Amino acid sequence: MQLPTTLPPAAALALLALLSCSSASDETGGPAAAPAVCEAPGYHEDAAALTIDQVRASWRVPSGEVAADLPVQVCGINLCLPYTANPSGVLNVSPHQSMVEPALKYGDGFDFAELAVPLTEATQDLGELVALPLPTFAEGAAFPKSGALSSGDLTLQLASNGSFEHDILTYSDDSQRVFRSVAVPIADSSQALPERFGFELAYGVAPLGTTFCPAAKLSVKNTAAWAPGTEVAVFVQGLDVSQKWAPYGTWLEVAQARVSSDGSSIDTTSGGIPILSSIALRRK
Repeated sequence: MQLPTTLPPAAALALLALLSCSSASDETGGPAAAPAVCEAPGYHEDAAALTIDQVRASWRVPSGEVAADLPVQVCGINLCLPYTANPSGVLNVSPHQSMVEPALKYGDGFDFAELAVPLTEATQDLGELVALPLPTFAEGAAFPKSGALSSGDLTLQLASNGSFEHDILTYSDDSQRVFRSVAVPIADSSQALPERFGFELAYGVAPLGTTFCPAAKLSVKNTAAWAPGTEVAVFVQGLDVSQKWAPYGTWLEVAQARVSSDGSSIDTTSGGIPILSSIALRRK
């Protein structure tokens, strides 16, 4: 199936929910064991380039210590420049480069969760941000062929007739391809979680770029104590400049969820997680 590379925002959720998935059928007309076949929707918007002259920011970890030598990138969909915060957790760089849809990405999906902050001006001081250490690789959960996969507050449910694909160029060793998650402090992360979205829960995950066909179901511990039956919207952040699964540098709604009858969890009811990337939730 051919899918448009330009997708109107109003159609984004509907198309992702479909995920362009199809599955084979056996001779009786029932579903066959073959995995579903999925294509990335692809996102593209014509945007003018912005010359990024200077970017400044500093980072600390939740305990208050500086995030020394934190990996950082200043990227547009046309150009990506890697940097490292200094031993004091400070970045002060002058790219002087023309970028389309530029954003500052901090963390690397290895030692730290990765989040993106859109850059809207030629010179920006983003102030202090919080860098979020991920659990160690040894604490991560190995991916099953299907079934539940849990880390921290998050559980993914992989379809029995589905498949997943890791970014093996980034995560080249099997020991790195384990599921890890960390909660993002909303109040201290407004640069990456803009107030206009109204997010109330958020998580950084790894391994980044892992795709699921069909999209994985999500269950989140109801740490916010939302009332049973509360309807919830689920988003992922576009961290990949290829924009195959989400628009780069911003957030895309990919699923609907509801608080369980016993109030213990928030479970997707439609849609799902098509790609491992930062995740955020808000009540509807």
